[in-house]
Amino acid sequence: MKADVVIIGSGISGLTAAALLAKHGKEVVLVEKNRNPGGSIRQFTRKNHAFDIGFHYTGCLGEGEILNLLWQHCGVLDKVNIIPASQGGYDHFEDPATGKVIRGYFSYEHLEEELIANFPHEKNGIKTYLKTIRTNCQDVPFYKTDLPLLPFLRGYKDQVNSLSSFLDKTIEDRLLRSVLEAPGFLYGVPTRKASVEVHSLVAHGYYSGAYKVAGGGQSVVNSFVDAIRATGTSLSVNAEVTSIQVKNGAVTGVTLYSGEEITCSQIIYTGHPGQSLALLPPSVFRPAYKSRVRNLQNSLSMFAVFAESEKFVDCTTGALNYYIFPKTGEILPPQSMLAPNQRIMLMTSGAPASSKELHGHGNDVTLLSTGYWKDVEPFLKNDSPRRSPEYTAWKADITDKMVTKAEERWGAISGTLTPLATATPLTFRDKLSAPSGCTYGAMHCLGQYTPDVRTRLSGFYLSGQSTLMTGVVGASVAGLVSAGEILGLEDLWRSIRL
Repeated sequence: MKADVVIIGSGISGLTAAALLAKHGKEVVLVEKNRNPGGSIRQFTRKNHAFDIGFHYTGCLGEGEILNLLWQHCGVLDKVNIIPASQGGYDHFEDPATGKVIRGYFSYEHLEEELIANFPHEKNGIKTYLKTIRTNCQDVPFYKTDLPLLPFLRGYKDQVNSLSSFLDKTIEDRLLRSVLEAPGFLYGVPTRKASVEVHSLVAHGYYSGAYKVAGGGQSVVNSFVDAIRATGTSLSVNAEVTSIQVKNGAVTGVTLYSGEEITCSQIIYTGHPGQSLALLPPSVFRPAYKSRVRNLQNSLSMFAVFAESEKFVDCTTGALNYYIFPKTGEILPPQSMLAPNQRIMLMTSGAPASSKELHGHGNDVTLLSTGYWKDVEPFLKNDSPRRSPEYTAWKADITDKMVTKAEERWGAISGTLTPLATATPLTFRDKLSAPSGCTYGAMHCLGQYTPDVRTRLSGFYLSGQSTLMTGVVGASVAGLVSAGEILGLEDLWRSIRL
């Protein structure tokens, strides 16, 4: 088989890149080693309940915003039903020590009012924090789409101001600080390792508005797959790439596990950068680069309990997500001695079936808590697909404790929770090929430069959450940038904005 471009991995980065390249005349083959496309934004089912793995809500889908423009250009926007958070929509942040609840509104104006009303003595610090977030994003083309791309891409990794130090100087109240640190849960970086700039990129998207998609992440995946196949692009599942062929310093194709070869002149690899090295000849990259990529610090993992709730949990009015902070200590430490049910925990409901039929999936509830690779290290000695009885019992205990805590705090909203599946850092590693179970790829943090999209190997590009930004926005934008390296970045960016 021949193609212009082979894309390895069909998560949102690969789907976005494939749609853009095909629209602009490239012959694309998209290969996925799993049996279903979509990566971490697809869904899985248990007892007729559909659960999102990694797509619960997002920013940037409003008219004129980056995901709206990008998905429209990909031929996807009209196929998905976007459901904005209500005017009064918010995240519910709860302090277990006092029972106090803070509403994290998806609006700068409402958020500022809420925070000052609850922490009047911190008024100046609140205004400084919110102004800093907005200022840091005023020159970011993904938020101000009339700006060119290249100047931002050349300089954004040089901004490395400590979030922890900034908050030390700005905020005194412990609960307020936790509320402001909470967006770190959405990019998987402990506060002490986080930069103000990356925190701003993530927080700004949510402080500006939040959106659900009817049918959840699977609706997005299906719409992209339909759009891609309509162009004649080949999407192959159960197609694992075992090697990348290189000749005279340039890629020439890939070999699949089946033995099939696909010749091409360009390849976009969307997985974790460290895992790409095993597919390439060892002499392609310098030892220093290989060492850097292999030793990237990875983002935090998670524990996830997927459950059926007794009561319908409405995810379109009031609170979209319910957070409870730890009783003591940091909400996002580099390591934690606390049990998963004692860490920061989130309850979110399933995606509505449609904006008119909201009760389609309101009884699908997911509980999320931070996870660390050290949590599962005791079970790695007999690391195999068949887990030990000790691991199974440990996972069941975690599930029970997370469910019990959720029912204690939010039972009036959800009623009894019946767990249907549980994921640990091992699950994320094995099901999503995520090293150390990382849920947001390589960590975007202080002292670490994640790899650029363009590499020294001619025709070989990286994409995904480890390159630019995290989440659905970051991964889709990474697909845009990797496609732009092939098509011409500014030309592609200009065509998307038209």
